[in-house]
Amino acid sequence: MSASFEPENSQRLSTAANWARQGENMKVSEVPAGAINLNVEGRAVVGPLQGFGPLWQKTYEVRLPRARVSPVELTRDWKDHFGELQPRQNHFYAPHAGVTPGEVVLMNASAQGLPVNSGLLVLYSDEESFTFMTPQGCPEAGWIMCSAFEDGGDTVAQVRTQGRANDPVFEFGFRMFGAKQQERIWTHVLTQLAARYDVRATPTVERVCLDPRIQWGRASNVWHNATIRSFIYACLGPVRAIGRMAHAGRRAQA
Repeated sequence: MSASFEPENSQRLSTAANWARQGENMKVSEVPAGAINLNVEGRAVVGPLQGFGPLWQKTYEVRLPRARVSPVELTRDWKDHFGELQPRQNHFYAPHAGVTPGEVVLMNASAQGLPVNSGLLVLYSDEESFTFMTPQGCPEAGWIMCSAFEDGGDTVAQVRTQGRANDPVFEFGFRMFGAKQQERIWTHVLTQLAARYDVRATPTVERVCLDPRIQWGRASNVWHNATIRSFIYACLGPVRAIGRMAHAGRRAQA
């Protein structure tokens, strides 16, 4: 696991309690009702060095009057309602422990009608920020850094992503529609977050290509592709249902 960055805008010294334990694979402590735990358990987390496509940094920001909410209050609310702020095609399920270091937030999403079942590791969390890291097979390899800070009398909510498409299939998808869909997701989240405080604001988006190279040596990442595996899982649903019925029948006869 790579953790060679400090969350931006944090003025406090982080402690070991703020970080997920180093070197362990994804472990789901709890599967909330309605969630699909797929393409997560046992997967290694991956940063930009392990991705396939060009490395992009995107920064999304929305400003709220400081009198409405402080950075600490906003971050607490954001963590508590992270799943509710997502677009309707995205379902994020946090465990009862919440967005705390080492926990896994399950993700059951849809991209152009195709299922994407994966998850996010809570790599870091403190009073004014929290950072997710993606696993093998997720559309993007990298970090999602969410934070709130004071600037010019306002409270600024920021999402900063640093990542590469995980494999050639996802890179094609990002170039066709995925990059725009990703931007719509995070602008939607920040718009909904501001609306919780009766603030109507349009988030800003800044895009920077940090490395235009494609890492062809990572093409084999496609083996873990969450969309391909989620599609196969969905297609095999009837087979699993027949298997459960047969098992229930055998138990009833025993």
